[in-house]
Amino acid sequence: MITIREDLELITLILYQVFEIPSFKRNYDAAFGKVSDILRRYGIGENPRNLRFRFTLCMQEFFDSIPQDQWKLNDPAFIKQSEVFAITKFREWIIEQIT
Repeated sequence: MITIREDLELITLILYQVFEIPSFKRNYDAAFGKVSDILRRYGIGENPRNLRFRFTLCMQEFFDSIPQDQWKLNDPAFIKQSEVFAITKFREWIIEQIT
């Protein structure tokens, strides 16, 4: 039996894997399609594009928390930090939807 913890780990893995690919080669539709399939098990019927938009809002929350003059868009560590933040927020959103 698959548990929510295992599914959250799988979703996290899917998102980390998509960010390992160079940005111009990423297939966000496929990644969020997989996430959508997993979430259907829990009665969350969001389509992949809505999930991608939700994830973008999570990432926007990171950038909103930092003054724009402190953004380091050319710094891979800064970008990674934004991705990790967004994945964490997205997971929190999923948990809120399930409970």
